[in-house]
Amino acid sequence: MSVSIYRPDGDIGQPPAALTPSPGSLAGLRIAVLDNGKPNAAFVMTRLAEALAARAGAQVVAVRKKGPREESANAAIPCDAEVFDRIVAEADVVITGTADCGSCTAYSVYDGIEFEKAGRPAVVVTTTEFRTVAETMAQHFGLPELRIVVLPHPIGGTDTDTLAAWAQEAVDTVLALCTGRAAA
Repeated sequence: MSVSIYRPDGDIGQPPAALTPSPGSLAGLRIAVLDNGKPNAAFVMTRLAEALAARAGAQVVAVRKKGPREESANAAIPCDAEVFDRIVAEADVVITGTADCGSCTAYSVYDGIEFEKAGRPAVVVTTTEFRTVAETMAQHFGLPELRIVVLPHPIGGTDTDTLAAWAQEAVDTVLALCTGRAAA
């Protein structure tokens, strides 16, 4: 009689992925925001995208929720396939997140990597408290060099003036992440 032992946690790691090549410039490119429905996520990421577009000569073409029918009842799910396909068709660069809790961090990172695999540079917005989780998940999912920008924690519950300032302060970092150039 033989005995089989199965690991309860499945396979470790994922096949390696690669970052989409950086465009060098965002001038004339289209930016989309993928919102996971967390409190203040759409606000801070849209402000970041708008500031980035203004600085780089790009345009914000979409702010979409990640759930079916563009609803976000649960941040701890991957992006709906139809929403994902729409964003890939209409945008050149994606800002996604927010990764500011455990399960939403995992799925924000997962979504970012899926956009990279589809040829769209993606920046995942996380917070100081979940930076390590986001970096660990990126490594686990096969793309340790995933483009991650870190904002202060928390995003939910923080007033809009402060969030707008955080977004503005992150523009140089996101521009460098997207173009592969050092931040100013």
